[in-house]
Amino acid sequence: MSDEQGDPAMDGQRREVGAMLEISVEQPSDGVFVITPSGELDLSNGELLSDAMSDARGKDAKTLVLDLTGLTFMDSSGLRLLIDAWNESQIAERRLAIVVLDSGLVRRVLEVSGTDAFLPIVGRLDDVL
Repeated sequence: MSDEQGDPAMDGQRREVGAMLEISVEQPSDGVFVITPSGELDLSNGELLSDAMSDARGKDAKTLVLDLTGLTFMDSSGLRLLIDAWNESQIAERRLAIVVLDSGLVRRVLEVSGTDAFLPIVGRLDDVL
């Protein structure tokens, strides 16, 4: 995921680990980054999401949107990444929004863990942009 200068390419780029997880990063407006993981997010590939978030922060993201509507699976390591992203956003005074379907596995993980009580969850990407 690099351009000719060796910098991380952001807009519309995709990264994959096997067929399990694909990460798409877009910048719909200045300072706004939408990171969309699709597939299964677990310990074996969570570093891809972490790297994408770090890349966006390095590009001076003012708003970071994690669109999780394409995830079919997320384990506790994915949950840890969301909590870390929230903590970092609080420290850096950066806006974070997490897009999650109203039903499904990801919503259930957030509800059972109780993190839906404090994570900035929205139901649609349009609610953020």
